[in-house]
Amino acid sequence: MINQVIDIVREAGRLFGDKNFEVQNKGTASNNVTSVDLAVEAFLKQRLIPLIDGCGFIGEESEDSDYERPYLWIVDPVDGTANFIRDMGLSAISVGLVHGGEAILGVVYNPYRDEMFYAEKGKGAFLNGEPIRVSDRDVEHSVFCTALSLYNKDFAKPCLNIIEKVYERCDDIRRLGTAALELVYLACGRAELYFEMRLFAWDFAGAEIIIREAGGFVGTIEYERTVFHRPIPIICTNTKENYDYLKAIVSAEIPVIPYSE
Repeated sequence: MINQVIDIVREAGRLFGDKNFEVQNKGTASNNVTSVDLAVEAFLKQRLIPLIDGCGFIGEESEDSDYERPYLWIVDPVDGTANFIRDMGLSAISVGLVHGGEAILGVVYNPYRDEMFYAEKGKGAFLNGEPIRVSDRDVEHSVFCTALSLYNKDFAKPCLNIIEKVYERCDDIRRLGTAALELVYLACGRAELYFEMRLFAWDFAGAEIIIREAGGFVGTIEYERTVFHRPIPIICTNTKENYDYLKAIVSAEIPVIPYSE
């Protein structure tokens, strides 16, 4: 099935070439959707659902909320919409397949660089057909990808506190504006640490299995593992030592998830 999904996602990536897209606001100045987001999601929904009998589909731009199906496609049609609007070349399509509350297949595609990241549970992680692994860098030599809770700036202060503590030890910090790409960059050794205060399932479902299959670590707080029915903080690292270090900093700053939705 992974090859079918790759072909579908690559075809959807061609829709990024529409230069006459429209932009609509989704409630705040920072939260927008384009006609390309809507077109890509509609295309993926039409093509992915027939691959598995009785599966569900959750997309960032859809109103569906059926998380109870045994198999569930979780899709972000354009992760990094603000980057897309500004033609920065830093946006991606993210597709995850979840079974029984666990990500088992993931595809993240950056059409600008024609980089296709993908993984299936137990079969390794790949970039354009070549195996990928996380790096073995320690904290002092790590790049830390993070953000400031853009859609709810009330959480900016704890984010800044976490960034300040990590920055005291890490090599440097990146903020790319697309969680999916930052996560798969960690999977292939381009970064080592990742934290974001509030991500939805479509932000990380595709990349999570890629990180795990590349030897990395993915988690959150309050829950033993990631969940897909609500937004959660996401902590990812290349090594267990780095994971324990980053989670301790995050947990000290936010011992409980400070939001419900």
